[in-house]
Amino acid sequence: MLTFLIPMLVMLGFWLGSLYFSSSKIVETTASIVRKDVDNKIASRLQDNPSPSAEVYSGLVDDISDYLRTFTNDKTYERSVVATLLWVFGIGILLVIVQMVLLTIFFSHRIAGPIYRFERACHALIEGNYTDEIHLRKYDEMKNLGRLINEASLLSRQRIAALSTAATREERDKIVAQLKLGVDAKA
Repeated sequence: MLTFLIPMLVMLGFWLGSLYFSSSKIVETTASIVRKDVDNKIASRLQDNPSPSAEVYSGLVDDISDYLRTFTNDKTYERSVVATLLWVFGIGILLVIVQMVLLTIFFSHRIAGPIYRFERACHALIEGNYTDEIHLRKYDEMKNLGRLINEASLLSRQRIAALSTAATREERDKIVAQLKLGVDAKA
């Protein structure tokens, strides 16, 4: 579970970091554009006037107010911000989807492969083949269950061999008496 959870948390952290970075860059760029444009307006209005009058300041404030009103309604800037955010979110979502697909494939092979092998071993036992053993890959899950099935197969094989080689009925009855069959073995 941790091998699945940790990469997901890393990707989530990466995605949130990307979102924070892109949002901060958009805000920083917007503030920089506004600051530069306001500074240019102030400089152009006040550059030739060493002691401006109240009317000049009033006109400057009106110009800055008009600029800010126009800037906030600027659809081109709004579209560029939305496009940037969509790229960041799109790449983040794409990376998360790719990671989920890869992790799903990885984990399904580590779990589905052993399950398939267990089914084959159980069918072999049902058919009377007690020689099959389960061998799992190094990183497969459920190795304990594989060992348990192998041990059950081995013990069943040994008990059947002991029953088949028992010389007398008493030896066979003794072996059967040690088994918990849930039925009356002497019948």
